Parts: sequence; structure tokens; C-alpha cells
Amino acid sequence: MKQLIKMLVLSILILVGLAACGGSEESVAPESNDGAEVDETQEGTDEAVEGEIMGEPEVTDISLRLNWRIKGEFAPFFVTKEKGFFEEFGLNVEVLEGNGSTNTMQAVAGLQDHFGVTSTVEPSQGIVEGMPIKMIASYMNRSPIMIASHPDTPVETPKDLEGKSIAMSIASTFTNVFPYFLETNGVDESLVDAVQVESSARNGLFLNKEVDAVAIFSTNEYPVFEQELGTELTPLYLADFGYDLSGLTLIGNERFLEENPNTVKRFLAAIDKGFQYTLENQEEAAEIVTELFPDGIDVETATSQLTLLEEIALFDGVPYGYMTEDNMNNTLDIMEVSGLISERFDLDRYYTNEFLPSE
Repeated sequence: MKQLIKMLVLSILILVGLAACGGSEESVAPESNDGAEVDETQEGTDEAVEGEIMGEPEVTDISLRLNWRIKGEFAPFFVTKEKGFFEEFGLNVEVLEGNGSTNTMQAVAGLQDHFGVTSTVEPSQGIVEGMPIKMIASYMNRSPIMIASHPDTPVETPKDLEGKSIAMSIASTFTNVFPYFLETNGVDESLVDAVQVESSARNGLFLNKEVDAVAIFSTNEYPVFEQELGTELTPLYLADFGYDLSGLTLIGNERFLEENPNTVKRFLAAIDKGFQYTLENQEEAAEIVTELFPDGIDVETATSQLTLLEEIALFDGVPYGYMTEDNMNNTLDIMEVSGLISERFDLDRYYTNEFLPSE
């Protein structure tokens, strides 16, 4: 009988103790966010985004440096800012025009800017040179590099370049890979008149029909040239003939990425939302950048450039900006054979998808 009473008393004490523990917030571990409750102490400091929990941003004032002046392909970044998506993710982001990918890359490497826009080519070279940078997203997983030709002297295949002239910018990526592009596609280089000049002179040569073709970017000069000439040009994408070098790539400083993962995740989540909004509302996006840069771009040009951007921003079942091993390996293969890099590392040295939002 005494033993039974002792057991009853012990049970009551255990129940009382459990009840007391249940009233303490510190003793309740937050559950996973797959439909379960989250610790109330997390509310207001963490943000649920695309099925994951993002902690508070370590840094809120952020700069994004573009690699050139305003053009339609940059619209998603300005839309993300103007529509309040950065603010929605707790960030105050300044989007700044640039003056070349090399300058942008150096600014990010030196932490003068937090993020920068380049292609996949420049950071691949910078990493060989020891720059502490990494690619964190690429919004063109198909190269915008193209050869545009006049309709009366069309270049529909690389072989069509034989007997024709083509203008290209001095020391550009295209100019560096061009001999290997011709060789790979069975073109006799001696039969091609390659005219290397400064970019402004390149454009003038083509617009004045002093050359048959020109090397440009589809999301930049292509629609502008068609508008100026009042005719449809013949496009040849290098990506269709084995030379696929992605553009519109975001880079970050390695130390900054390591020390501020929540900020980076929020930054890319906001851009993901802005990118989708831009492509679904292209006319509005064009109007936004035109209002911001009335002397730099017009609605017609911005809209045309956005249409072409949509054609090469091919992301199915993955977040905008997702980078693939095949694309990166292809980039490095082209750069190796073209002599653009002297050394090659493991892929995780070049890029990461870890900061992108989950789908």
C-alpha cells in the first residue's frame, strides 16, 4: 500500500514538472518549417521564402554594380528595386551603372561594391589571377553573343563567312575565340576578312554597310541596329555552333559571401521575384527603365531587348540564375582552347547555387 502511494506521488511530481517546463519558451525547440509551427521568438526576425527560412540580413545597405550603362537586359535589377522587392526582403540596394566587366570585377574583389554583373568569362579569368570572387547566379544560360549580317549578304552558318567581311571589337571575347570558332566549324580563316576596331567604329562600319557582318550581343545592339536600318537582320548565335558563353552573371566577394549568407540569399530571392515580374510585364519594365534613364534608353529599344532576353533566359524547374555544370564546363573548355585562361580549377571554385531560392 505504501509502495502504491509513493508511486502515485512520484507520478504527480513528474506531471507538475513537465507542465512547468512547457511554460518555458527556452525549452521548446522550433520545429521544421514543412507545415509545422515555428518558435514565436523567430517571428519578425526570420522570413519564410519559397519554403525556406531566411535569417536576418547581416548587412542591409547593398550596392550592385552593372558592367555597362543602361540597356534592356538590366531592367530586372531596376524593376526589383522600383517594385519594392529588395525592400520586401529587408534590403536597401543601390543599382549602379558600370564601365566594363573588368572594372566591375575589380570593385567587387576589393569590396568597393558588394555584387557585380559580368559574363561568365571575366570572373573565370579573374579567379586564375587570384581575385577573391565567385559567381552566384547567371541569368542568361544561353549566350547572347551573335553575328548579325545584312539581309543581302546573309551569314546563316559559319561557312557563309567565307568571302565576307565582319567587324568586331578589339580584344573582345568574340575576337579572342573567333579563330577557334572558325576552325571548329570548318571555316577557312584566310577567306574571312576580320576587321578589328573599337566598338564605336565597329558599329559605324556595319551601319554604313562597309562590312557584311558584325559581332554583337543580341540583347544589346541587335534590336538597335534593326531599328536604325529599318530592316530585319540575319542572326547567327554562336551558341548554335558550339560556343555558348553565358552572360548577365552575378559575382560576389568570397569573404562577403561567407560572412553574410542571409543577406546574399535575400538579395537573390528578391532578384528572382523581380526577374519573373519583368518577363511577365515587359512593357511596364521597359517604361520603368525609360523613366529612370530618359536619355539612355527608349521604350521601344528596352522592350525589344527584353524580348530577346526572354529567349535566352531558359530556366525550367529551377530558380532564375541557376548555373549548371555543363554550361560552366563548356565555358572553361572554350576559354582553354582559345588561350583565355592559363589554368583551370574545380567547378566549385568558380560558382555556387547555394544562395539561390529553392523552388
